[in-house]
Amino acid sequence: MSGRRRYFTLLELAIAVTIFMMVAVALFAFSGHVSSSWGSITTERNRLAELLAMDRTLDSILSNAVPFLWREKEDGIVQVVPFIVAEADVLRIAYLHRLNDTAEGALRFVELFLEDGELKALYTDRPFINWEDIADDRKKVSVISTGVESISFLYADFSSDVSETWKDRLFWRDSWETEDSERKDIPLAIQIRVKWLDGREESWLRRTMGNGYRERYGTFELPLDNTP
Repeated sequence: MSGRRRYFTLLELAIAVTIFMMVAVALFAFSGHVSSSWGSITTERNRLAELLAMDRTLDSILSNAVPFLWREKEDGIVQVVPFIVAEADVLRIAYLHRLNDTAEGALRFVELFLEDGELKALYTDRPFINWEDIADDRKKVSVISTGVESISFLYADFSSDVSETWKDRLFWRDSWETEDSERKDIPLAIQIRVKWLDGREESWLRRTMGNGYRERYGTFELPLDNTP
């Protein structure tokens, strides 16, 4: 006696197709979630790499900033002028750089500024007043970051009022005035805040090489009684 063949019923096929579709939908949703997570990880990794590169660049400039004086002749009178332009949205300063070429030396002159949404650094091996006048073979321009909405600088200063405590003598400026003044030093520390178009904000604060809170450009100040 031959055995009977068993066929799938319509209900069983419907159940199998439903289970298959549920599994397919779950796998599709899972793959989409994995793809989104991987995209987020890649984006954050690229942002971290950008921040690390910015940190290396800004740290090398701000932490190694030093005073630099040059002689400028005007109306037959030679004046000693400090090389620094420190405003709320631009910084021009001298700093010590790793010696790559003995002909260039270890002193660099740099300007940090924002142009067309890009945070840029212009480097030269000679001091300058207007960098547009510098020959192209004497300057290099580096794009530190793109998609930048704004940048702002703050400069730490130290009051000469010895009647105050050392903590009260430290304050911040949004510009560093050297014109029509006797000072030829640089800020104790420099802070730069960067805001990107996507809403992110980061800030860097570095103490410069040019000053200490007891010493200003080679002039030593006796510590106060309330100085720790």
